[in-house]
Amino acid sequence: MHGAIVDPVVGTSPIELGVDADLHARLAAWAAGRPLVIDWFASRRCSVTVGDLTVRFVDDDLEPRYIELLPIGPVRVLAERSLLPLLAEGASLRRAGPPFLHHIGVGLAYPEHWIDFLDCHPYR
Repeated sequence: MHGAIVDPVVGTSPIELGVDADLHARLAAWAAGRPLVIDWFASRRCSVTVGDLTVRFVDDDLEPRYIELLPIGPVRVLAERSLLPLLAEGASLRRAGPPFLHHIGVGLAYPEHWIDFLDCHPYR
């Protein structure tokens, strides 16, 4: 794990995400100059929390809760602040969904920690 998750002076993180080769070859074209943002959602119903990580490209300005990670080539990468400990343990991006769509998934080195995360963050 990295020593400091966020540099308090510049508000960035030294976290570097892995990227599978297939996605790496397409990422800059898909981004088209937009930053890639990793976020999450959660919903709690009947004492059960369901949630997932999301990845999207954005055109709008982002709130301060998004922290810049190390870029992937020319593509800026940002993540929601509360995800930084999970991502710092090891995370990678890969193509997800049908091959004709531009969906990106996040793989965690320790996916069981996502369950712990949802226990601490049941709503979003």
